[in-house]
Amino acid sequence: MNKSEFGKAVLSLQSTMYRLSCAYLKGEHDRLDAISEAVLKCWIKLDTLKNQDSFRSFLLRILIRECVNIQRKQGRMIPTEMPETAEPAPDPFEQEALRQAMDRLPEHLRVTLMLHYMEGMEVKEIARVLGTTKGAVCSRLKRGRDQLREMLSQEET
Repeated sequence: MNKSEFGKAVLSLQSTMYRLSCAYLKGEHDRLDAISEAVLKCWIKLDTLKNQDSFRSFLLRILIRECVNIQRKQGRMIPTEMPETAEPAPDPFEQEALRQAMDRLPEHLRVTLMLHYMEGMEVKEIARVLGTTKGAVCSRLKRGRDQLREMLSQEET
């Protein structure tokens, strides 16, 4: 894969990477840092990618690791500034209740649901990206749907 092909592949995954980083990180700067670090590391490690068809999974897996690294660093930091007041990113959810319910889900369920329903990824690819089994992905999808259904039904009553 040359520079041009790499650039095109990264650009085609731009919105996916942003939404995935939103599932892990709250701050806009953190999201953009994670994305840029992931793209850089992907370029550096590109020669280790054996199958070019796996590029999407390869890049998204690196991005997930970067998001987790940022979360770890934030856990060790003491905030000294006011929180960011930047404009929120465009919300991919049409219903506010659904968005709020998704935010309350545990991270592993939220990310799995997002990859499947928002990004249209198949179970096999999600398992590859998250480094887990297809059975675990199916289980997370079911648990996530069940928890969402329960949260949304409680809000209606």
